[in-house]
Amino acid sequence: MTRLAELLKGRELKALLFDLDGTLIDSVPDIAAAVDRALAANAYPPAGEAKIRQWVGNGARKLVERAAANALEVAEGAAPDAVVEALLASFFDFYGKASCVKTCLYPGVLEALEYWQRQGIAMACVTNKPERFSRDILIGLELDGLLPVLVGGDTLPQRKPDPAQLYLACEQLGVAVENTVMVGDSRNDIDAARAAGMPVACVSYGYNHGAPVAEANPDLLVDHFADLF
Repeated sequence: MTRLAELLKGRELKALLFDLDGTLIDSVPDIAAAVDRALAANAYPPAGEAKIRQWVGNGARKLVERAAANALEVAEGAAPDAVVEALLASFFDFYGKASCVKTCLYPGVLEALEYWQRQGIAMACVTNKPERFSRDILIGLELDGLLPVLVGGDTLPQRKPDPAQLYLACEQLGVAVENTVMVGDSRNDIDAARAAGMPVACVSYGYNHGAPVAEANPDLLVDHFADLF
């Protein structure tokens, strides 16, 4: 807790907000499988896990937009809406049936969350992943008791990097923004935290669309989750 508490510059640390994909869990194997199945169902070639890993982090629709652009060999955002909508429907169908098969916690996550819970720190998950999938994963990995508040990518009209999700999480936890730290893995998390007026710590191993998250200058950067406390 010490390293995160120091980010508050003397204010008491009362809450932590965690991104999900790339921060707490490696979900790419299941996401990639669902994307490739969706592509196949719509008569497109598979993209493969390595490529799909670079597309994760901006929510399901943006993920599918990137998959559609790749399949059609057009610029990102140039795929027809009808293609994107068909792929998105297929992706939701396949992912909904298998969202927590190969998905796993990163090393040190469970121990750290249990530690902060014992310290009385309120915790929430704030993710751009749709809420229903996020909840299934939290339950499947037995994190729902540690992260009782979940704000998903479709909980509000806005998603990270907009700060609205962070504000809602603080409200539901009953804590002030000034006593809260965001923990994530991407520029989206950093920009959302900065817009909300809270410090942000990042892990270096997550999903940031292929770019080192260090380039976005988080307040704290660690290589292993356990290094956060």
